Amino acid sequence: MAEIAASQQLIAQRRLKFRFMMHDAWENALFVHWPVAPEVVAKLLPRGLEPDILEGSAWVGLVLLTERGVSAAHPLGRTLVRPIDHLGANIRTYVRHNDVPGIFFWSLECSSILASLGARLAGIPYYPASMEREVDQEPFAATGEQAKPLAATAEGFTFTFSSTRSGLLRRPTVSAQWHLLPETSGDDKFSQRATWFVERYSVYAAWPLGQGPLLLRGDVEHPQWPVQPAALDHLAAAPLLEAAGLEQLAAQQRAGEVQPHVCFSRGVGPVNFWMLEPV
Repeated sequence: MAEIAASQQLIAQRRLKFRFMMHDAWENALFVHWPVAPEVVAKLLPRGLEPDILEGSAWVGLVLLTERGVSAAHPLGRTLVRPIDHLGANIRTYVRHNDVPGIFFWSLECSSILASLGARLAGIPYYPASMEREVDQEPFAATGEQAKPLAATAEGFTFTFSSTRSGLLRRPTVSAQWHLLPETSGDDKFSQRATWFVERYSVYAAWPLGQGPLLLRGDVEHPQWPVQPAALDHLAAAPLLEAAGLEQLAAQQRAGEVQPHVCFSRGVGPVNFWMLEPV
């Protein structure tokens, strides 16, 4: 695949040639995307990044997922600190720097305090949160046995997901319920959009704490995402969008004025992260 081949070329050119983190898998991921005027997104990006454009728009994404086996990449690190399973929710957009496409995160909610602290040290704006997820009324336990990811042909499953950021003051929230639709064939627009959204193999961050002056890029290795359509039964994401500075989109989402692109993936893995480095 072209995106994976391009990412391998970037990795070969890196100065910091080591993996610092790995995940055994990303599973049961919901991707929700809204078109936004490029100038709105550009105002919220650190210097050096510009919005990546599809169909004349920048895009804002909400991703809800389960992250399995999060740990240091080195075998000794995995031995000293047991790999963590946790839920995640993030608000992102798609950007370019020197024509290299990637993801920029405004926020990432995480049900593990340890994982949140580790990511913040690397410059990625993680926030600990209280999170719950159910699949057909079967709850997910972050420290329990690993459930098998859904089969490639899975459809009809109903998911619920909720998150409330930890803290004493403002506590942005998100909640969603969705179900899977049959696989589509011949829907080129759906497939082209989904591929553009999910096949991203670089992450940009502004250090420190996602707001500083130093622009970093980390690279990611994982298999191609398998995706299928999904339908939202309920979505309340406005508080999380507002916290990212996207007040107009938050108002539109609350009023149901913009229909998002929605897709689902049963997951990918393993996932390897190369250390963030200045660009």
